[in-house]
Amino acid sequence: MGKLFRPRPLSVGIHGAVVLVGVPLVGAHLGNGIHWVTVDRATTRVAPTKKMNLRTLSERIIYGKYDNRQVKILLYPLSLLSLLYRGVVRIRYWLYRTGVFDSKELPCMVISVGNISLGGSGKTPTTYYIAQLLRENNFHVAILSRGYKGRGGSTVNIVSDGNRPLMSPRDSGDEPYMLARKLSGVPVLASKDRYRLGRYAVDRFRCNVLVLDDGFQHIRLKRDLDILLVDFGGISADNYLLPRGTLREPVENLKRADVFLVTRTRNLEEYREISRKISGIKEDAKIFCGHFQARHLINQSGETKELDYLRGKRVLAFSGIANPEYFTMSLKDLGATVVAELIFPDHHWYSSKDYQRIGESATRVNFAVTTEKDMVKIDSSCLDNLEIFALSIELRVDREEEFKEFLLARVGKADLKGQDHKTL
Repeated sequence: MGKLFRPRPLSVGIHGAVVLVGVPLVGAHLGNGIHWVTVDRATTRVAPTKKMNLRTLSERIIYGKYDNRQVKILLYPLSLLSLLYRGVVRIRYWLYRTGVFDSKELPCMVISVGNISLGGSGKTPTTYYIAQLLRENNFHVAILSRGYKGRGGSTVNIVSDGNRPLMSPRDSGDEPYMLARKLSGVPVLASKDRYRLGRYAVDRFRCNVLVLDDGFQHIRLKRDLDILLVDFGGISADNYLLPRGTLREPVENLKRADVFLVTRTRNLEEYREISRKISGIKEDAKIFCGHFQARHLINQSGETKELDYLRGKRVLAFSGIANPEYFTMSLKDLGATVVAELIFPDHHWYSSKDYQRIGESATRVNFAVTTEKDMVKIDSSCLDNLEIFALSIELRVDREEEFKEFLLARVGKADLKGQDHKTL
């Protein structure tokens, strides 16, 4: 049985003290790069300092990890750009709403999984959960992804035909490839043109349900059900629109969603606060609470270890995701002693220099732990003497049976809406 974990508060300052889980550390500072301090939890001894590159630093600031007066002053010009961005977003949606731009319709059921803020809310695990649920209930389902940072140049990239991956993670993108590895019987396709992807999935695989991974903003394609993931930081009062903050669109656009899945809340009060905010925007909102549960550890060969294997072990934690603090806290909550931590930019592709840094940081550990998304990009031959595991997680939903019944009732007896479309 997996173990539940919830993140604990993390406080970081640009100057002065840094506090991680109540342990005072050396202050991070701006210079040639920001220094990220790690700690040996067992002895509260400060471990060797690691550096972030400029891109990682920028992401940390935009995600609100460094929030003080100096940073706010530096970011004031971005606040002005956020106002301009707001206007562009509103004009775009107005053009689609009034019919100036057409939204295209596919001849099957379309479900979108998305959010209104950048990364970290759990869209990909939720996409996996929904696709697996539909497949188990005998729907012919495929996943359509944008294939972010993938190098595949085709208008239709078949990441998986439902039997095995057909592309490399570098060509498909890390998240589509991870889904292709984990899901059996569900084709995964990637391209910026998801309407064309959808037509291809219907023609080639006879799909009657398509799931869009990160599709809330893709209004060029009509959908039958919008599932919106919301986390506490994503719609908090101190968040901003891009580029100053992480919001992709104004919070009032929550009203477009059909069902809400609140994720990454630390306590019941945060869940209630988010629910009140959502209900204030959409009075009849259907709201569920989701959390991510650790299942096991898995290596690149597919061998698994129970979560108890982490307990008392000294580990290196490294990741290139939007919310690395949540990942590291999860390891600690599961009993691991995180001796060192390396944080890379979201969707990072590892270089020989990165492997060198990982190896140098792992001299005093039993093994290294990363995320499933990062694991698919790791070349283990570059780290011969280091055992690496990924922490496998899954979505669990409170009132799960009610959520499943709602989803399956909305999908209904999905069938092709029309058989007269042309094969691409």
